[in-house]
Amino acid sequence: MSNMLLNEVLNQLPNINKCLEKGKKLIIRIDINSPIINGKIIDDYRIRAHSYTLRLASDAGARTVVLAHQGRPGQDDFTSLEVHKPYIEKYLERPIKFVDDIIGPEARRQIKELKDGEILLLENVRMLSEEVIEKIPEAQAETMLVKKLAPLADYYVFDGFAVAHRSQPSVVGFPMVMPSCMGPVFEKELRALSVVFEKRGKGVVLLAGGAKIPDTIKAVEQLLKNGFVEKVAFGGLVGFIFTVAKHGVLNAALKQEVEKGGYLPYVERARQLLSKYGEKIEVPVDFAVSQNGRIDVDAFSLAQQPLDIGKSTTIRYKEVIDQAEVVIFSGPMGYVEDERFATGTLELLRAAAKKKLILGGGHTILAAEKAGVIDKAFHVSTGGRAFISTIGGEEMPAVKALLTSAAKFRL
Repeated sequence: MSNMLLNEVLNQLPNINKCLEKGKKLIIRIDINSPIINGKIIDDYRIRAHSYTLRLASDAGARTVVLAHQGRPGQDDFTSLEVHKPYIEKYLERPIKFVDDIIGPEARRQIKELKDGEILLLENVRMLSEEVIEKIPEAQAETMLVKKLAPLADYYVFDGFAVAHRSQPSVVGFPMVMPSCMGPVFEKELRALSVVFEKRGKGVVLLAGGAKIPDTIKAVEQLLKNGFVEKVAFGGLVGFIFTVAKHGVLNAALKQEVEKGGYLPYVERARQLLSKYGEKIEVPVDFAVSQNGRIDVDAFSLAQQPLDIGKSTTIRYKEVIDQAEVVIFSGPMGYVEDERFATGTLELLRAAAKKKLILGGGHTILAAEKAGVIDKAFHVSTGGRAFISTIGGEEMPAVKALLTSAAKFRL
């Protein structure tokens, strides 16, 4: 999506103010999918962000129905949204309702009985099997979710940037059949994207870390291909893959470990990217290891597991940041859960905070809070990897559906 196109989208899409009317019913699709360990939410940033949207609706006297998900069927974090209710209430500073239902009689009854300013959180929408199947918007408009709920509401609001690339019923189905608008969180994400597009790569640096190797490599490949970043500096597990690719450090034991993790194909993809865009890619030159020492990549071995970027790498990456105007920080440089291996991430975050800093990903946001720079960031994305994927050219079916709705209903 080019910047010119993005600006056109922002001009064409009605924002939430067009949908805020006292007594009117809103269906708001938010994204409060959060990291959960042992049944507890460990990062509530998305909930905090979307509480602003819900407060706007409640203060306007709208009757709000909330659609959201948590995890995917079969995953450990696939839970009821009842877990999220107290967090929403905490940031809203008011009670909300929750119903253990989505499209059944009880959910529909409670939707009909909503009073002005009240908020009803429905159960995890992915508990409906049709929600995890992607189809074209016209087909999603025929799902039970849309057919049962759309007649009960006046407007649909899309505010879930992290699911904007999903062509699912709760994302693209409702705009086909009712007046729809974008929520403030989603609008803010699009405006931050436009800032990156305006730079056309000049002065834009991406710090890419974390453990999501396939997603990161795919996104980076598109970013480099389309010229949207000037430099990419790798850390975390993906940084390790690029270090192996660059230096060929594959003794028998290490090769076995790489194959065991299923990373070998990504080592080859990393080699291809280094061959094509080598001058734009920075990889770690040393690591922090489990023995609290520092090693050079040429001396790397499985006996000294890398858990953070090393001192020399941190210095080099700071130099890269110094030359930047915009820094996109997506994924930590090391195992930030252990403070001994959070140094590289925290130091780079503090350096990046002096620039136009865009943060993405739950662990990155937690690290930014720990580094004391969360309030200095230009933009904190609720989308995580979705932000750089969108810059890289990934389509957003949600945007197309909202544009269709805008043309159809003339909101």
